[in-house]
Amino acid sequence: MNFIKTSFYSAISSGISIITKLITQKIVAVYLGTQGMFILGQLKDFLQFSQSIGTFGITNGIIKYSSQYQNQKNELGKFLSAGLKTHVIFSVLVLIFTLLFSNWLSELLFNNSKYSIYLVILSFSLISVTIHTLLMSILNGLKKIKLYIGISIITSVLSAIVLIVLVVNKLIEGAFLAFSIIQILSFITSLGLILIYKPFNINLLLQKFDISKFKMLSKYSVMAIVGPICLIATTLFVRNYIETNFDIDHAGSWEGMWRISDMYLLFLTTTFKIYLLPTFSGLEGAKLKNEVFKMWKTVTPIIIVIVLLVYLLKDTVIKLFLSENFLLISSILLFQLLGDVIKINCWVLGNLILAKAKTKFFIFLQVNWAFVFCVSSVLFIKTYGFKGVAIAYFFSYIIHFIVMNIYFRKLLWQKTTNN
Repeated sequence: MNFIKTSFYSAISSGISIITKLITQKIVAVYLGTQGMFILGQLKDFLQFSQSIGTFGITNGIIKYSSQYQNQKNELGKFLSAGLKTHVIFSVLVLIFTLLFSNWLSELLFNNSKYSIYLVILSFSLISVTIHTLLMSILNGLKKIKLYIGISIITSVLSAIVLIVLVVNKLIEGAFLAFSIIQILSFITSLGLILIYKPFNINLLLQKFDISKFKMLSKYSVMAIVGPICLIATTLFVRNYIETNFDIDHAGSWEGMWRISDMYLLFLTTTFKIYLLPTFSGLEGAKLKNEVFKMWKTVTPIIIVIVLLVYLLKDTVIKLFLSENFLLISSILLFQLLGDVIKINCWVLGNLILAKAKTKFFIFLQVNWAFVFCVSSVLFIKTYGFKGVAIAYFFSYIIHFIVMNIYFRKLLWQKTTNN
């Protein structure tokens, strides 16, 4: 399936997801305000970190080997069963850790121990969502895009309904409960539809554990774990730095800006997730170079048009997506949008790094970005105030993009000869 067809199907999913996110974001913004947005930002980071550890970061490995061995059922089964057992074992480890340190985690994330019970409930539901992630990765690797998109749409709608009902009735506690229920519903939906449509033999997941396949999958784990850890550590640091130097309204507004970015980038990132990794995995040399430049030529005009519209309609967008309480975002919007233009082009090369398993460079790249963003945020905030965090965001992605292009200079910028 080519990029255009994949984009068409992902556009359907993204369109529905954007509508549901728009509605839920509005409800959350109105009922919980900037303080609630700050807490949900911390919760989002906890969930992302937990899921990264719970899957042991082998998701991209599952996609790659599902695609590579889809016609060799015995080999495919060994990878899938290794993936299932890995997901379950590491999810249980996260659950145990959360049970033991729930009060400490609650104090660390929310400056209050009263949310510890909700973290425990969330960690119990983690097992179900990691298996859901495994099943979706298999569908992605096998290029069962219609079923993948169908499941994504159903889970988006169900998630929105659950979140809206619980936030309206129970406010922030309802949001915590909603995320737990959503994770379980996602698993039930994916497993149920896979059992109905049978895109692959579910018994492949139950084969004997093969340590050699686990080792092959684990090559991807370092990259998949380091990335979220760097992102989470960075956003936690910057969000708390903003709260300390300004107030929780500024920190919540910054989180709201990230959510707006996620909203308009959703279409492209969904397409990337489905198309780029399997495609880049099977290409080398001139064909790979051409695919990278084709992606840049396709996505750059799209993202430029999107950010221009968002900037020109910024007050309307902020009020529509969030509420008037988030108008602080106007002061950081310009450089955040410019950063997103660079960021989306970085993601193209990021998928190339994942596809070719460039582990050492990936780790260096993530640590470098986190360091540059944290340090520049402190420096620019001191110099330019709240706007400095957005300038730091833009600056960090310029450095990110330059470093990636230097690394891939032979592939991308040296002339290739025709054989």
